[in-house]
Amino acid sequence: MNCPHHHKLFAALPRSYRDLPLRLAEYGTCYRYEKSGELFGLMRVRSLQMNDAHLYMTPEQFEAEFNAVNEMYLNYFKLFGIDKYLMRFSTHDPAKLGQKFVDEPELWKQTEEMTRNVLKNSGINYVEVPNEAAFYGPKIDVQAWSVIGREFSIATNQVDFAQPRSFDLRYKDRDNIDKIPICIHRAPLGTHERFIGFLIEHYAGNFPLWLSPEQVRILTIGDDPKLLDYARSILNELRAHQVRAEIDESTDKINGKIQRAEQMKVHTMFVIGKRDMEADAVSVRVHGKGNLGAKPRARSNRGNLAVDQRTTRVRGQPREHLQVLARK
Repeated sequence: MNCPHHHKLFAALPRSYRDLPLRLAEYGTCYRYEKSGELFGLMRVRSLQMNDAHLYMTPEQFEAEFNAVNEMYLNYFKLFGIDKYLMRFSTHDPAKLGQKFVDEPELWKQTEEMTRNVLKNSGINYVEVPNEAAFYGPKIDVQAWSVIGREFSIATNQVDFAQPRSFDLRYKDRDNIDKIPICIHRAPLGTHERFIGFLIEHYAGNFPLWLSPEQVRILTIGDDPKLLDYARSILNELRAHQVRAEIDESTDKINGKIQRAEQMKVHTMFVIGKRDMEADAVSVRVHGKGNLGAKPRARSNRGNLAVDQRTTRVRGQPREHLQVLARK
């Protein structure tokens, strides 16, 4: 884990209460030597990538920081269309202090009460689970369910009062007295591998346009060199606007190209024949919706295909959505 790395960064310079909260984040690689029989596709791997962060704060700053992490998670759920989720508040077992949990009964009581108050005040749906805390403090595990009902752990928000003491992390308070900060460990989407596995199942491979690995595939009717040149000019313009586009230059019949694109769940298809080329247009198909008809190429003042980062509504939530503009 990269926790010690961030703790050493905190300790590298003298810290004041004016420096807090201090937030350190990185896309880091972690390794776990899982047994071969426990490996499971993207869901359980030995090398995992995490958007991991550690937040250092005073006790007075704890509620705002902890709640901000939870709110960030809720925004992610809106973005990805995750409707069913639950936050599990894991606490310690006093009988296991010094064994499974750090032997600091007063700090356990204090941090659990602080965490509980944040959850109550924010109105977040949660359940309290005893004896499941991390060894260094209480935590929130975010459970989500895919559309087919499978449960996943996709995020964590952990309070840590033990490691700052172990690493002798200190800051000067208003009275110039050394104090030990509270630390929050947070990983908003868990490991990227597991989250990608969740999204594949959640969307059943039918990703929204902004998430699709291949957003647009251009399909030509026939192999006329002029038609291919026209298709490539559209491909180049789409790529110039960061649209993930490909072109099917095979000699297959158009029905075969469409079928292959549908099977691969390509979100949008531009079908181009001679009429489209002559009209400076494309015929648009969307996966699962069929043919939307011919659309003329909209050009900006510089003559490029215009692509708009237009805000649309998906499941009632705003989302950045690439859309090829047509002339009105």
